[in-house]
Amino acid sequence: MRFFTYSKTFGALLILVAGILVCAGEPGAKTALAQNSSSNSTSQSAKSDTKGVQIDEYDRTAQVWYYQRIGKSGWQRGQEIYYMKCWICHNDYTRRAEPNPATAAPTLRDLYKRPKLMSGQPVNDQTVTAQIRGGSARMPAYGAVLNEKDLSDLVTYLREKCCWDEMNPPANPRYHP
Repeated sequence: MRFFTYSKTFGALLILVAGILVCAGEPGAKTALAQNSSSNSTSQSAKSDTKGVQIDEYDRTAQVWYYQRIGKSGWQRGQEIYYMKCWICHNDYTRRAEPNPATAAPTLRDLYKRPKLMSGQPVNDQTVTAQIRGGSARMPAYGAVLNEKDLSDLVTYLREKCCWDEMNPPANPRYHP
């Protein structure tokens, strides 16, 4: 019976401490923020992102989040955005698996060599950006997801380098035999 009283008292004390911590907020939040900002500003491996956020070059999660695994800007970063946002629908495998080929997403290979988009507009940077930003009936709009720098890098990739041969993908730039 004595054990039951002690465990009941200990449980009540534990709930009281948890309640105090919840009401007081996160106890280590200010300390963690201060450490985070000072360590990033002094780190030699930190790189600046397009949104002003410092990114550690060894932080793979941040590189994925800010589309910087392949490159920091330009068509290399656009290739990363293409792979993360566009490739899922605009690839040869998905196009072949579509039951109705007329409704399949078009391939983006040689996009800028075509006279017009499926919407009937001429192919240029402004119309391609507007299509990505606004979407269409079968394409999601990415205007709220991608900022102007993201769109610029993606359009640069589509214009200059898109798209690799899916049967012979490019080598992984991080692989060194």
